[in-house]
Amino acid sequence: MPKQGQFAKSARLKQLNNFKVRSRQRGKTISADQLPDFLLVRFNLTAKKRIPHAAQETAQRFLIEVFDQLVAAQGDLASLVPDLLDDISHRAPWQFYMQLLPQWDLLQDFLKKELPAVPLAQRCYVTTTVTTADLTKVVAQLLAKKAAAITFLKRPNVPAAMQQQTAQLLYGSIYHDGTIDWAKVRALLSPFPFTIDSQLDEGTQQWLRALTQL
Repeated sequence: MPKQGQFAKSARLKQLNNFKVRSRQRGKTISADQLPDFLLVRFNLTAKKRIPHAAQETAQRFLIEVFDQLVAAQGDLASLVPDLLDDISHRAPWQFYMQLLPQWDLLQDFLKKELPAVPLAQRCYVTTTVTTADLTKVVAQLLAKKAAAITFLKRPNVPAAMQQQTAQLLYGSIYHDGTIDWAKVRALLSPFPFTIDSQLDEGTQQWLRALTQL
């Protein structure tokens, strides 16, 4: 399981076949801490091929973080996913969301189908869901909040109310008719390059660099 606040190391994504062999050797049930790797194997065997190649790593890394919290969250995606996206706003560039949102319906359908089939001693189910429309609003709010924070980065004494008002204005600028205007998001955030954590493994850094170039 990756440390909280970090993406899974790239090496983890290369261990799928080994896990598949081990899972067969351990009988009909698996422990809760094996659930993320079990679901990752299933994802690579089924849903991944239906995602555009350029977005596959983003979708996979996001799912790993969802998998790691599913049991503790009791399958409550409506609470888990927005909070996770908020956390990721500090760890990935805005292009992460641009790649993820179009894949959400597919990813959620995968979770609804595959989670109950995981051979846990106590089965886990998706108990709540979140629509792509609602998730788009969440992402728009996160991006507006981020743009407002950057705007006042060198003015730490600006009242919180003013920052909130600015975020609301930016939200109205980038989100309308149920969609995010990515061109306006780019215009707002591209002048402020995303800083990649040098402590991340090289594979993860390469993925984040590729995102910033979209």
